[in-house]
Amino acid sequence: MRKLHLIPVLPTLLTLGNLACGFIAIARLVDALQLASDEGGPFDPRFAAELLRAAWLIAAANLFDALDGRVARMMGQTSPFGTQLDSLADVVSFGLAPALLAKVAYEHTMDSIGLPYHHNIVTLLCSLYLMGAALRLARFNVATDVDEPHDTFLGLPSPAAATTIITAVIFVFSGRQEIGLESDMADQVGVRLLRALPYAAALLGVLMISRVRYVHLFQRYVRPRARASTIIKLVIVGWLVFWFYEWLLFAAALVYVIGGLLLWLRTRSRGGPLDALPPPWDPDEEPDEAATT
Repeated sequence: MRKLHLIPVLPTLLTLGNLACGFIAIARLVDALQLASDEGGPFDPRFAAELLRAAWLIAAANLFDALDGRVARMMGQTSPFGTQLDSLADVVSFGLAPALLAKVAYEHTMDSIGLPYHHNIVTLLCSLYLMGAALRLARFNVATDVDEPHDTFLGLPSPAAATTIITAVIFVFSGRQEIGLESDMADQVGVRLLRALPYAAALLGVLMISRVRYVHLFQRYVRPRARASTIIKLVIVGWLVFWFYEWLLFAAALVYVIGGLLLWLRTRSRGGPLDALPPPWDPDEEPDEAATT
């Protein structure tokens, strides 16, 4: 058996930050259950506050997850140890925590509006999400070289699946009235989204272990250098997200999940894999002189 003598410090700390955020999010969901009351309705303020804290903690875990691998590659400290630790953290932060978030939000909604539901079915649906995340992470570990860059993912990435759930919760409990609907209509939209959450979680679990190819947005479209016009566009996008994050992030997550599936189906119908797509056009790149002569 090989001995592990040294552990990379900064990437490991970032991965542990991911894990800690996932655990604290679960703790917040336990607190939310203790504070929940039928009298406060489906959007009880104390319950909603704890649920939103849990959702933002999962978002913070997503940030740590995005940083740890990139920092490890920049420092030349990628290793099988880091890969395994990252997957263990992801199972908690992007598997267990979002599954429990969907279950808690759904069951509180059903109890508040007085609709009957089957605990076992809800638990099964949310566990399908968790199992999909675990299987997807295990498949990624054994099939991917940690040092090899990749432009696509086989199956929906677990952070993207988790983002879909948490942005739905943030939209319902924080931004449902920001879309221009009257208060009663906005509440009805929020309740219907929460009622669909466990079923959506199960579908996300299936997508994670599917053969659908999803584009790695960061690897494919983000460039280390760009022109001033591109920087201005990024600033505008950042400004929009800052002011309209309650619904814009949820819309972006849906576009990625559904749009990625439609793009894969369209590419397959034409007889080619998603990997065969031409590289994205970048207006900041200078034209190749050899190609224009």
